[in-house]
Amino acid sequence: MSAVNRLYRRARFFVKRIVSFDRERVLQFARQSRSLSRAPLWWVVLDMAWCAVRYETTFENYSEWDFRILRARERKTYMTDPKSFHLSRKLNDNSQRAIFDDKLRFAEQFGDELGREWLDVSTTDVAALEAFVGRHARIITKNPTGVGGNGITMRDREEITDVSELRRELLASGQTLVEEVLEQHPEMARLYPRSVNSLRMVTYLDPVGTVHVLAGVLKIGNGGVIDNFSNGGMYTMLDENGRALHAASDEEGHPFETHPVTGERISGYQVPLYGEILQLVDRLARRVPAMPYIGWDIAITPERPVVIEGNHNTGVFQSKPSVSGIRRGLLPRYRAAMRF
Repeated sequence: MSAVNRLYRRARFFVKRIVSFDRERVLQFARQSRSLSRAPLWWVVLDMAWCAVRYETTFENYSEWDFRILRARERKTYMTDPKSFHLSRKLNDNSQRAIFDDKLRFAEQFGDELGREWLDVSTTDVAALEAFVGRHARIITKNPTGVGGNGITMRDREEITDVSELRRELLASGQTLVEEVLEQHPEMARLYPRSVNSLRMVTYLDPVGTVHVLAGVLKIGNGGVIDNFSNGGMYTMLDENGRALHAASDEEGHPFETHPVTGERISGYQVPLYGEILQLVDRLARRVPAMPYIGWDIAITPERPVVIEGNHNTGVFQSKPSVSGIRRGLLPRYRAAMRF
């Protein structure tokens, strides 16, 4: 891409940000960033705007990866959400995205790697749902097109007194995908037992057939039944052997060397069955070659790792400098694998 085209793309992105400007949210991120330095708030806001143009950061990216305290040469190393979005649009076949946007389509495509029973309420009757509920002590209901953990409800079998009413409720709310709740590996439950603590494994299948793992992320619940970052969860980055590189952090940037609920140490935590996880994501990445750049959510059961879902416009995960001490992002790793 020429320098002129890059400048145009960044300027267009900046204009879009200005048009959709949410003053309070921008100030929220600016205040979080200001706490890292002595710079006045107005200067932080200006720096956020500069980074949006120069490095294609969102205001959230600026805050999440502590751009306020990074030098220019360090800022250049960070992958950002807009950069990732451009790569997704460039590399992934738009005609195949429905496989990942619709959880029912995904279940059909990757059923042998799900490790759990599932049911489409919209195509089955009350009897089928009643039998499904009878087989599982807990179920989870999902909106097939929901994102970020939205449209998901956990239900205990004892609480379901009228299956016909439940089916009507699910059809009305759009939560037409019903799944059994996975039992997670004891080592993962030790971290936090109320949610299925998952991994986000970002992969790229290159043109010669090599699968590159661009990022390994451990996501951990904190107070709720979902481990998503946007729902109160936290995350930390993993090394090539599946060991947590540093403390976890949540959306507000709070560091967690140990889990606040269980007291388990996070920094240095070893993810179980990591070799099998790498084998799983290698298989998954080859399943739809037209979609080479995917972020996979992986759960670990007592027997084996399984896939939860795939994200064709995967979010970006990197170490937070003020928590980890790491002041280098993953952009060089992406460039080496994708050769851009």
